[in-house]
Amino acid sequence: MAKSQDYSSRTTALPHQREAIEYVKTHRAAALFDEQGLGKTKIVIEAFADLMASHEIDAALVIAPMTLLFTWEQEVRKHSHLVPVVLRGTRRERKYRLLTGANFYIVNYDALVGHVDLFRKLCRSRRFAVALDESTRIKDPRTETAKAVFAVAESAQHRVVMTGTPVANKPKDLWAQFYFLDQGELLGDGFDEFAARFDERAEDFTGELEHLSELVRSASIRRVKHDVLELPDKLFVGHEIDLEGRQLSIYRQCADDLIVELGSMDGDTYVREIDNVLEKLLRLVQIASNPGLLDPRYSGPVAKLEALDGLVHELLQVHEKVIVWSSFVENVETVARRLRGYGTLIIHGGVSLDERSRAVIEFQEGESQRVLVANPAAAREGLTLTRASAAMYLDRSFSLTDYLQSQDRIHRIGQERVCEIHKLIARGTVDEYVDLVIDLKASIAQHVYRPGEGSGAEITRLLADKDEVLRFLGKGPE
Repeated sequence: MAKSQDYSSRTTALPHQREAIEYVKTHRAAALFDEQGLGKTKIVIEAFADLMASHEIDAALVIAPMTLLFTWEQEVRKHSHLVPVVLRGTRRERKYRLLTGANFYIVNYDALVGHVDLFRKLCRSRRFAVALDESTRIKDPRTETAKAVFAVAESAQHRVVMTGTPVANKPKDLWAQFYFLDQGELLGDGFDEFAARFDERAEDFTGELEHLSELVRSASIRRVKHDVLELPDKLFVGHEIDLEGRQLSIYRQCADDLIVELGSMDGDTYVREIDNVLEKLLRLVQIASNPGLLDPRYSGPVAKLEALDGLVHELLQVHEKVIVWSSFVENVETVARRLRGYGTLIIHGGVSLDERSRAVIEFQEGESQRVLVANPAAAREGLTLTRASAAMYLDRSFSLTDYLQSQDRIHRIGQERVCEIHKLIARGTVDEYVDLVIDLKASIAQHVYRPGEGSGAEITRLLADKDEVLRFLGKGPE
């Protein structure tokens, strides 16, 4: 006689997790927007296991970023007695793995796009629940990724979106996530119309945001860590760094060139060229961080790297381990070489999944590797790095998601020490504008979740305003 399936959990859910498990089970379309570090993976695994036990679904398909595939496999084994299968390899290999009779099928977004017909057939073959991890990956519904996800969702019995940052940059990021859940029932079936309504330049943006907040709160569950966990505090520390010498000259020349270019644009041209402007602003971020990123021949002093050397030394006097974040892969390699005396580990997009897993294990369990140098785009998701209680940002892009999710690698379940978040900001540079934009994005996102905690006149300001950019470049109106 075949052994019956054990759907019980191997681990005990915390009270806030139990609440969310019941929410996912009782809503065929569930938005799980808990802040990073509250155990969303555990919640979804247990909820789906309970649905399998009650014969409401037969299996689950989890669609996740490539970097989280093996995390999901490990988490299913850790929290349940169920069988996970990671769908990777060639089409033939994926077909073979689909025949294994697993409980959880785990696939990355890109693979779904390449084999959407295969996964549509899978979801039609049995009663499937489909979960999107880091669901802002589909925030632009016009992408092939979003279209593939929508196609698979048509046959799902249960649908779940999960992310701690559903408003990755702007309110319009929400539309595709809810369209996956309900085909437009909550937020309408027209993305362009929705995006226009919730554009921060719209005349009644604050009022529309209030309405959106009511809708989102009525159709999702979100808790923040300080409400449901007794975690240590986060302490934010800014370090103003002065550029000097050749580095300052290079920065000023590039900034002045951009000032001239912006000065020749009228408002409409500026809006059309905004992506190009942002790219040039990021070049200035690179120069402020390390001119060698743009000119490998640069051999002069680098203000932030010199400051970093001393700050890391100081932090390691009081913290067991430290993480250094940079948005640029070349910086990750450079910093790792500078700090190799502390036993550095690295994670960026060029590091294989196996190497990345080994780095995390060594950092969490080893004693000799005291510094992890990482790129937020590659390491912001799914990692527990609680052996560190200090994180330092050598530089930042305009991505709110990168910033929030990366700092929560250390501030999550299992952390017992106060977490210090250090920002290195080059004085009088575009770094200050990046800081403003990230804070403004965070304010808008916070207001969607909790009206009154992120609202105010600044919400209606443009995130990309020409006069603001000019002011931070050094020649704007007073």
